[in-house]
Amino acid sequence: MKDLITREDREQLESFSFDIYTLVLKKEYDECMEKITAALCAYPHAPHPHNLMGILLEANGDKHGAMKHYRAAIALEPSFRPARENLYRNGDLSRQSSDYTV
Repeated sequence: MKDLITREDREQLESFSFDIYTLVLKKEYDECMEKITAALCAYPHAPHPHNLMGILLEANGDKHGAMKHYRAAIALEPSFRPARENLYRNGDLSRQSSDYTV
């Protein structure tokens, strides 16, 4: 089966992920939402935008919505470690919510 995401796309998405993570830490949530929504449209088969949406929702206090997006990322790519770690961390009440994995 051919990969749905090219190596170049994956590299761009990883760079994009760190940019969005920085914006989340700065609490620039509106800008994050715009950029993540665009990435969801541009890369519908990539787990990265769903992981980022989960991080954004979690930062806004929507743990349930965040878990949905982490699960969507895992469904798209079961080996996508950041979403797995975020899903696990989100369910662990003893860890701080700012320990996101991108």
